[in-house]
Amino acid sequence: MMGFICGGVELARKVISCTSPNPMVGCVIVKEGKIVGEGFHPKAGQPHAEVFALRDVGELAEGATAYVSLEPCNHYGRTPPCTEALIKAKVKKVVVGMVDPNPIVDSKGLERLRDAGIDVTVGVEEELCKRLNEAFIHQIVTGKPFVTLRIL
Repeated sequence: MMGFICGGVELARKVISCTSPNPMVGCVIVKEGKIVGEGFHPKAGQPHAEVFALRDVGELAEGATAYVSLEPCNHYGRTPPCTEALIKAKVKKVVVGMVDPNPIVDSKGLERLRDAGIDVTVGVEEELCKRLNEAFIHQIVTGKPFVTLRIL
């Protein structure tokens, strides 16, 4: 399980500093122990990682496991909820690296998936996922931008 979450984190790192104000997210879809789909969120306003991974995998998503570095969203913003895409694709299980601290998400995506009968595991490689989105988490939790000062 951990390796697939790490794969999602690696996908997400492809777009460092391109997704703001959104977090960096990667998704890997696995069936019968093999990666059959991958996706990442390229920038704000574009579909999220889960949607790109589901597009990549097509009908093979049914009965598969989605590994996502951050909790899937369950609200309408610039894009529809990722939870609905995962439910419609009939994935069997979703493994999440970390809960999204954003108050409009904050475990609501997990609840929606569970309510739809999808098995959900949370906290796999959580520290790695938190480090990936350290600036996003800081801004959401404190309301202030994440600033790094380098003194020479």
